Amino acid sequence: MPHSFESILESLPQGIVLLDPASAVTAFNSRTLDILGLPEGAIRKGMAIDGLLGADCRAVASRRSAIGKPHTSQFVLSDGRMISLTCAPSKDGGWILSYEDISTLIRVEDSLAEQHRRFDAALSNMPHGLCMFDSVKNLILCNPSYARMYNLPDLLTQPGTPLVDILAYRSREGNGPADTATYFDVVFEATARGAVASQNIVLTDGRVIKITHNPMQNGGYVATHEDVTKTVRLAEELRRHHDQLEATVKSRTAEVERQARELERMLTQERNINELQRQFVAMASHEFRTPLAIIDAAAQRLLRKRGAVEPEFLSDKVDQIRASVNRIVDLMESILSAGRLDTGKIDISYTACALRSLIRTCCERQSTIAKTHSFVLDIDGLPEFIDGDPRTLAQVFTNLLSNAVKYAPGTSEIRVTAWAETGNVKVSVSDDGVGIDPEDVPRLFQRYFRARTSIGIAGTGIGLNLVKQIVELHNGSIEVRSAKGCGSTFTVTLPIKRSGNASATNDAA
Repeated sequence: MPHSFESILESLPQGIVLLDPASAVTAFNSRTLDILGLPEGAIRKGMAIDGLLGADCRAVASRRSAIGKPHTSQFVLSDGRMISLTCAPSKDGGWILSYEDISTLIRVEDSLAEQHRRFDAALSNMPHGLCMFDSVKNLILCNPSYARMYNLPDLLTQPGTPLVDILAYRSREGNGPADTATYFDVVFEATARGAVASQNIVLTDGRVIKITHNPMQNGGYVATHEDVTKTVRLAEELRRHHDQLEATVKSRTAEVERQARELERMLTQERNINELQRQFVAMASHEFRTPLAIIDAAAQRLLRKRGAVEPEFLSDKVDQIRASVNRIVDLMESILSAGRLDTGKIDISYTACALRSLIRTCCERQSTIAKTHSFVLDIDGLPEFIDGDPRTLAQVFTNLLSNAVKYAPGTSEIRVTAWAETGNVKVSVSDDGVGIDPEDVPRLFQRYFRARTSIGIAGTGIGLNLVKQIVELHNGSIEVRSAKGCGSTFTVTLPIKRSGNASATNDAA
């Protein structure tokens, strides 16, 4: 039995010393020596405990309870270790001393306490709000930033506070979520994914809060609340500026492209005009040369005849000379009128214009020049007078009639029809000549342009352009219907009465 008792005593992790009523050692284990840092033989049976232990240990041991109850004290050894001593009375009136090295435990406790202090400090100093809720959405803890963010009283920051109470208070304070229906969507998403989920929540006070939820294994969650109002507003402002910049760049690019196209069009037009002007110079030279050659030939024939000139021969040569002079005069007038239009110097002097008489005069004049053609007139439907400039309108119809003759060499009839229609008069000049290709019709009134069907026929390409401008200066219009090989019809529309805003003299080209 003694051997069994000593074995048990040695197997204990604590240092054990048994004392009799006189405080003498009756038994001990080697663990006591290890704990107290004593050499072998420092404790012996029969020793008085007061002579055995150091001053600290004796002071603790001497405080054994006088009423015979266990008592635990702690003391520090010279090597810095912390020892826990428990004194318990035994049945025979002695004492049982139990020594335990609690240095490691104390260090762990100190470390945990330090970590707890650091954790509290970290929570308190976090710039973002942090909260933790259990599986039934009762508050476990929150930091001061969370409470300040929503102006929560201390009562609502205590553990166990239901989230619904916090949200109800925030709603009354005017800083709850603007859309409560989707407020917990991110919680459900984080729970389902088992991973972090976040969303931006707009509050009723206008702030934008980014809430990030991290689910816990027990069904609760940890959430951080970050005020991102400035960031979101800045992002929106940057996005608006980006959109505006993109729209501006797109608009400027489109404008540059449009200007480039317009410049290319103008350059092409300039090249075309230069080419047309070159052709015009050649054609005008030919146009002047032909009647001058006729005049010269007629003059030479008259010179050779000298005094022996038959009346019929003289009349024929005089008619040739006059027709050629008229042709030169008309050409000169067209060129000069075109120049006056370009410089804005042509005058439209409104007066009571007897249009029927003017058209008949133009036809009679053409009859003397073009004896191969006859003019069929149906103009009785015209009013007696219209508001217009007889001089420039005579140029219009002279050009149209001479063109009809010139471009219908194989026919003999030119038809002139006129009528009144809804405050306007319409005058059409028709021929059965070479006609115009459909592709050439849109460019027909362009300066210096000549249709492909006019090849081999004399002309300058300025007559129809002049006609169009004079008609438009009268607030009228001109249109053409034509088919290649089937003749052409030009119809002029003029107002009977000039409009109230038209001046007596129109200087616009």
